[in-house]
Formats: sequence, C-alpha cells, structure tokens
Amino acid sequence: MDLLYELGSLVPPILTGLAFWFVMRALLRADRREREAERAAEREWEQRHESGGGVGPRD
Repeated sequence: MDLLYELGSLVPPILTGLAFWFVMRALLRADRREREAERAAEREWEQRHESGGGVGPRD
C-alpha cells in the first residue's frame, strides 16, 4: 500500500517536468522558425537591392 502512495507522489513532478519540456521545445522551435524566416527575408532584401529592383514606387 505504501508503494502506491510513493509512486503517486512522483506523478506531479513528472507531469510538471513533461509540461516544462513541451513548453521549452515549443519555444525553441518557434525561435528557430523565426530565425529562418528572418534570414530568408534578409536574403530577399539583399537580392532586391543588389539588382536595383523593388525600391520605391512603381511608375
């Protein structure tokens, strides 16, 4: 009977650890995607400015 209480007392820390792990994983993945999008935007901006196109209003 005591073994069940001891195992039951481990459930909250395990669930808290899993929740923390999922949140951190989501944050790191979002940061990685944001950095990739920023690099892509910078590459596009550099390509437009190197070729001289895409700057200013269209005539």
